[in-house]
Amino acid sequence: MFKSINEERKTFSRKVVENIKELILSGKLKPGDKLPPERELAEMMDVSRPTIREAFKILSAMGLLDIKQGNGVFVAAQSVRLDNLASFLFMESDTIHELFEVRKMIEAESAAKAAVSGTPDFLAQIYEKTKDCYNRVIVTPQFATPQEREKFLSESDQAFHIMVAEAAGNEVVVRIMTNLIDLLRQSRMQSMKIPGRVEQSLQEHMLIAQALRDNNAELARSHMIGHLTSVETDLLLELKGAEKSESNEE
Repeated sequence: MFKSINEERKTFSRKVVENIKELILSGKLKPGDKLPPERELAEMMDVSRPTIREAFKILSAMGLLDIKQGNGVFVAAQSVRLDNLASFLFMESDTIHELFEVRKMIEAESAAKAAVSGTPDFLAQIYEKTKDCYNRVIVTPQFATPQEREKFLSESDQAFHIMVAEAAGNEVVVRIMTNLIDLLRQSRMQSMKIPGRVEQSLQEHMLIAQALRDNNAELARSHMIGHLTSVETDLLLELKGAEKSESNEE
């Protein structure tokens, strides 16, 4: 049932993840099933124990496995799996690239349309909220804990992109973006951990917000594409770095 994946060294833990995920989604492994012990599974799949350990962490973060210290590793309940399965999309560079292609198609044109169609009051509101976020994070940081800062940043980033879609005045786009935000949650959290990424994103948001306030459609489009390309590039570099470290470990 568990496949040997030793033929591709650079993606050991990812191949383990794919194999176990496939077994869970196909029903061969059911909610509550206990996986073999780490050592036994490593032998079955012809990989090291650290590789199995890393795969377990990834699958747990996705909501597919439940790691119970002292008791073993179990397949998680279906409700938990459904809530977290979208995070799997961010394990492969091709999928990240394709998702950001979709974002550029939707958000660049939304930004351009918002600059022309958005009401002055709403565009001013986007600018002020973006400026407030910039000030609270960069100019005069005011967070008691890293968790509080992370939560604020995640919510602010989501609000910014939704507001741009709302300013464009297309309800279908708003609905698409609202659902797309769920798929982007993992990439948003991952990108915030990249050194300098938060500061750069906030500066890019400010450029977009200013172009919107100034009713400059071309600049709004250009800055949105530049922002999304910048985030995508950093995420892909981070992923490649993680894959390289994983390969060196093996």
